[in-house]
Amino acid sequence: MSKGFQISPTGLTETMYLFRATNCTYFTRICFAKSLKDRGFPFDIKVSLLTKVRSVATKRNLVISLAVLDLIEGINLTVSPDCFKLVLNNKIKEIRDKFDCEYPVTLLTPKYVSEATQALPQQLNTTEISFKDALAGFVESKYKENILDSTVRQLAQRIEHFITFTQHPSVYQTTTGSALQYRDLLLSEGRSHKTNKEYLAAISQFFKWCCLMNYIDKNPFIDIPHRNNEGTGPYAARQRWQPQELNTLLQSSVFKAKDKYFKWITMVLLYQGVRPGEACQLYTDDIIKQDGMLCIHVNDNKPKQRLKNAWSNRIIPIHGELIELGFSEFVESVKSRRPIPLFNCTPAGQDDDWSKNYCQELGRLLTKIDLLPNNRPSAYSFRHTFIDELKQMEVNESLVAQLVGHVHKNLTFGQYGKKFPVDLLANKMNNLTFFEEIGV
Repeated sequence: MSKGFQISPTGLTETMYLFRATNCTYFTRICFAKSLKDRGFPFDIKVSLLTKVRSVATKRNLVISLAVLDLIEGINLTVSPDCFKLVLNNKIKEIRDKFDCEYPVTLLTPKYVSEATQALPQQLNTTEISFKDALAGFVESKYKENILDSTVRQLAQRIEHFITFTQHPSVYQTTTGSALQYRDLLLSEGRSHKTNKEYLAAISQFFKWCCLMNYIDKNPFIDIPHRNNEGTGPYAARQRWQPQELNTLLQSSVFKAKDKYFKWITMVLLYQGVRPGEACQLYTDDIIKQDGMLCIHVNDNKPKQRLKNAWSNRIIPIHGELIELGFSEFVESVKSRRPIPLFNCTPAGQDDDWSKNYCQELGRLLTKIDLLPNNRPSAYSFRHTFIDELKQMEVNESLVAQLVGHVHKNLTFGQYGKKFPVDLLANKMNNLTFFEEIGV
């Protein structure tokens, strides 16, 4: 880093620099006085001057420095660090938008800066964003991420539940005390532990976004414990299919009477660990050969195909037992001259949910064989079963993550590690078996 000139400290600041970063872009750096740092203000702020030309940076530094100093001088005991950051970001953006191209540069006069910032001390006390506006921005951001409409609506509904409870007018007023009281409310309302955890996760996600937007200094939900009274026993068992439940399903006359599509979807869910939507949206040309092995390519290349995230796009070798049961012959029987859906599934509802009809049909079937609602596994539980079986076999976690399309939290594996070859994936998968013989 190459330092430029230093401005002598004044009042609420310690030092101010014009400096050049390692990529040669110039920045203004202003360090806060200890009195402000003790109140939670940052150690310093760095503002990119959007140029690598020193003569241009020198002029821009004067404009930015004057504006920032005016704001800092307006800080009083009622001004929070969060509100200061919000106004500061807005002011810097306003000034930088008036910069011309790389060179020459239009220099904003000190008069412009002073006039523009005269009212800012008052703004600092009134810019706490309301929950209504913050939630609207959060929802808009989620839609831009191409997240399913139903997921966004569910997030919004859970966040609104907290907003109704807290009754605070602004995001900034939320404390860890508010978060803990809300957690206690959830525990008293009779939901399952899983649902309560999902509520807290949704609200924590919202406040994380608010932190990034500088609406609040800290996520008040980040340290709130999720008490789990249901981690063992029947609740845990419902997260996966138990052997007896699988046997009851697959050997039932009701299941055997189902058409070939329904039965093959069920087998693919059980043996491949895919999400129900991923299985139901497969096309015939998503069954491919990779390194001489028959594989499933989970992707979103066709109209209305959707993936949960970037890691969901993956190639999975087809389990040996599915091959023995005749899956290859089934695929060949469905193929035509052009790619068509592998199963008889179509996207349903406003969210184009490919698995909706299958899940409903499975639910009705389970009721008929006396696996009753609220006390039975689901279509998604096939995936839980697949993952749990590999876990019990002590399969490498990053390998399992690649198979099921999870983000691997380990930075070394997740960011820099090469993908496992399909023959190694197949070797681990084929050690997983549920039955000696299943009639499809």
